[in-house]
Amino acid sequence: MDPHSRYEREQRANKIVLGAIVGLLALVLVAVASLAFERPGAQKSTRPQPTSAPTRTPQQPASAPATAPVSTPTTTDTLKQLSAEAATKKAAPVPKPKPPRKRTTPERMAKIPSGAKQIVVITGKKLGSNTGRLALYNKKGSRWVEAMNVEANFGKNGLVDGTKRRTGNLETPTGIWRMGSFVFGLHSKAPSGTKMRYKAITSRSHWSSAHDSTHNTWVEGDAPGERLADADPQYEFAFNTGYNSPPNRVVYGRGTAIFVHCFEPPGNSLGKFTHGCIAIDRKNMIRLFRMLDEDKNPVCAIGTLKRGSSTSIWAY
Repeated sequence: MDPHSRYEREQRANKIVLGAIVGLLALVLVAVASLAFERPGAQKSTRPQPTSAPTRTPQQPASAPATAPVSTPTTTDTLKQLSAEAATKKAAPVPKPKPPRKRTTPERMAKIPSGAKQIVVITGKKLGSNTGRLALYNKKGSRWVEAMNVEANFGKNGLVDGTKRRTGNLETPTGIWRMGSFVFGLHSKAPSGTKMRYKAITSRSHWSSAHDSTHNTWVEGDAPGERLADADPQYEFAFNTGYNSPPNRVVYGRGTAIFVHCFEPPGNSLGKFTHGCIAIDRKNMIRLFRMLDEDKNPVCAIGTLKRGSSTSIWAY
């Protein structure tokens, strides 16, 4: 065989083998690349790792479990939360301020005598009014507190300025006076609980109209003026208002015996009205007897409810 030809044949065979090897390697590489693409999380090596023997360490105290980090709320979050809470909660009612206490009549009066701690206040709508109210007030600290308030009848011709009243004109005078130191009546004894000194009317009891030191006072004996026992049942329970009688100023001709007493009886010549006195129900007279107290230096005031006038109750 030709040596040259043999050499060529060997070279061709080597090329064929080399091509086969290269092709085989290409197939292997493609296969490996495909596996790597399909299993990206695959471990690079499957070789088992050596394990080391566990080492003993001192026992550590148990630690608190880890807590999740706390997020700080933003201003917007806080406002949203407050709005949500306000929407779900019923707002607490706001208490209304108390109105100022209304002052009682004596607290608005101008001329209550010093030292007085009790006052009988008698009022009518205006001059000429022949009906109205009688109220009793007691002083407690700086306040005057109402103890009773009842209807009352006056003289037939109604209220008149006390400085202008004249005897026999059937009018009830306005003004303010210190009351007498006693009450009186047709019974031998006062009702139980009466605080004021009590005088029992006898057949000789008079209310004097004499122009002397007895003017407009009680006289036990003969005297010009009113015989008290004749006023039955009006004077069953009665007391002097203090008008035109001691210890107040006395002026002859202005009238006497202006009392607070029981209602006029049926058939009275003046109907339910008086000659100038103030009349209230019998049971209220008994109540009044139990409330009037000489130790409180009681006074009596009569006036109208017409503001701005000299005879207004608030002017006294």
